[in-house]
Order: sequence, then structure tokens, then C-alpha cells
Amino acid sequence: MNQRAKQTVAYYAAYFILGATIASLGPSLVYLGANTATHTEAWGLLFLSRSAGYLSGSLVGGRLFQRWNGSVLLSAALSIAAVALSTLPAITVFSLLMAAMFVIGACEGGLDVGCNLQLVWAYREHSAPYLNGMFLLAALGGVVSPLLLSLLGGTWGYRALALLKLPLAVAFWLIPAPDPQTEERADSKSRLKPIWFALFCLIVLIYVGGEVSFSGWLSAYAFSLNLATEQSGGMLTSFYWVGILLGRAMAIPLTRRLELRRMVSICYSGILLSLGVILLNPLSIGWLWAGALGVGVCLAPLFPTTFAFLERRAAITGSLAGILWASGSFGAMLYPWIIGQQMAQRGAYSLMAILAVSFGAAFLLFWWVSGRLQRGLTTSSL
Repeated sequence: MNQRAKQTVAYYAAYFILGATIASLGPSLVYLGANTATHTEAWGLLFLSRSAGYLSGSLVGGRLFQRWNGSVLLSAALSIAAVALSTLPAITVFSLLMAAMFVIGACEGGLDVGCNLQLVWAYREHSAPYLNGMFLLAALGGVVSPLLLSLLGGTWGYRALALLKLPLAVAFWLIPAPDPQTEERADSKSRLKPIWFALFCLIVLIYVGGEVSFSGWLSAYAFSLNLATEQSGGMLTSFYWVGILLGRAMAIPLTRRLELRRMVSICYSGILLSLGVILLNPLSIGWLWAGALGVGVCLAPLFPTTFAFLERRAAITGSLAGILWASGSFGAMLYPWIIGQQMAQRGAYSLMAILAVSFGAAFLLFWWVSGRLQRGLTTSSL
């Protein structure tokens, strides 16, 4: 196996573990809440802490991977995350749990940025199919993690996730990092005016915030309405991640055949339809499972397709791309916390109602801004 193949296998394995770690919080909320004697209104702070760490790790990681040995940085991120994950079952103080979530989030953010950057640096202009494959592995990790927690319970589930990280942390010490790549110039494209770029950032904020909220609160939503036990709630979250996996696999051929703006519109329509069947049948276990699958399938290709559409129409530098990722991280901090408060005050139904309104607004905003972008009304010459 040549060096680039070894790098690819390592990045894919890291992204599988990244997906598994991200998906682990939602199914274990009840377990972590019981350990710390807290209730639903406080649990949203765990998403806030983890997302704050993710944002910090993403912003700092981009600079570090440009300057330092990427393999060593990935190894460090995996090792620190493994230690933090292994301590979660023993934490009984909520403030310490929030601190551990921040550390885990920072490691996740660094791992996310590092794997994406280095895979692009390894394959350069041929990186697109390898990136799609890597995102599929993250979805697979999201499917496995809730099942692992359901079968092993919170204590051994988190220890198993921690143990998975350690061999890979050692492997990265033995795999050379690819040479960093300088930002490509985009002289042939137009620059997106700040106000229109800000609207795309808002769309990304809603998307990421909605995705994290649905995945993270789904198990607690079903549990609070007596539609699932703690164990079957984890399996429901895993079923949602099956939808993510299917959606990302289906998106590869579809984005080659469909115009990207139409593809994004189909995704939003599918999300709203799936949320609608849950809202119209709030006490139906069958419709909840069907809706969760539908949301997963339609959410999966939304961000990469939106970004591809934007990148094709306007000049998006690395710094602008970083702002887009930061917008998503802020949404991941804000949305779960707000939804947790609303679920505690107004009931579990708030989850689906807030998400339906938010994704509907994002759909209308995207359709309007993308239409103007296609007509050249939102750009200026470089």
C-alpha cells in the first residue's frame, strides 16, 4: 500500500470515529442527565459546550494544520478526545460534564478540519470523490454509535468509543502528513457581495443548527412522548443516521445529473414533508421512524450541495469558507440550546415545530438568494 493510500485509510477511519462521536451525545442525554441529577432544560447546555469547543477547534485547527505536522496534530486530537470520552461516565458534576464536552468538541473540530484539508492536499484537484467517500464513513459511524450505546449502555459505550481512537492515534504517528497547499486563486469568478454572503451564512447556520438539533434531541423527544425507551430511542437515532448514510450515497450520482439549485430544493422539500408527517401524527411510532429516515435522507446532501452551488457561482476563498463553517458551528451552539429550553417549557412538540419553521424559512431564503445569484445580481467583478 503506497503512502497516499495509507493516508486515505487513516482519514476515513478518523472520520468514521468522528461521526460516531458526534452521534453519541443524543442517545446518551438521559444517561448523562441521570449521572449529574439534571433535567431536560439543562441538557441543551451540553450541545452548547460541545459546539463552542467545535467552533474553537475548527478556527484554531485551520491555522495549525497549515503550519505544523498534520499527522501529529490528528494523533493529539484523537488521544485527548479518548481520555475525555472515557471520563464521561464517572462525571457527576454538571459543570465538569460541560467542560469535558468542550474538550471533546474542540478535538472534533480539529479532526474535522484536519481530515478535510489533508485529504484535499493529498489528492489536489482529484479530491472530490474521496471527500464524498469520507463523508459516507462519518454517516456510517453515526449509525454504529447509537447502536453501540444501546447495546453496551452509557458506561461501556463511551469506553468503547475511547478505545477505538487509541490505535488510530498511534497509526498517525507512523503516517507522514501531505504537504500543505496554498489557497487557489479564483480570478475567473465574481466576488459575492457581503450582504448576500451573509445570507448564505444564515442559511448554513439554520441547516447545521437544525441537523444537530434533530439528531441530538430525537431520542429525548421520543422518550418524553412515551414513543421509545432509552434503548429504542438510541436505535431510532441510529435509524436516522441510516437515512444520512443513504442520502450521501444517493447524492453522488444525483448531483451529476440534476442542476444543483434544483437538488437543494428537492432536499428542503423532503425535509419539510418528513417533519410534516411527524407533526400531523405526533403519537405514531411508525410515522416518527419514517419521518426520521426521511429527514436523514434529505438532510445528508444539503450542505455539500449548497456549498458546491455557491462555489461554482462565486469566488469563495479559504477564509470565506472558514466563515461558512464558523456560521454552522454557531448554529450548532445556538439551536439545540433554544430547542431544549422550548421543549422544557412548552413540551416535546416544540422540536419538530421549530425545525419545520426554520427549514421552511431557509428554503425560501435559499430560493430567493440563489435565483439572484444565477442572474448575476449579487456579485461584483474582482
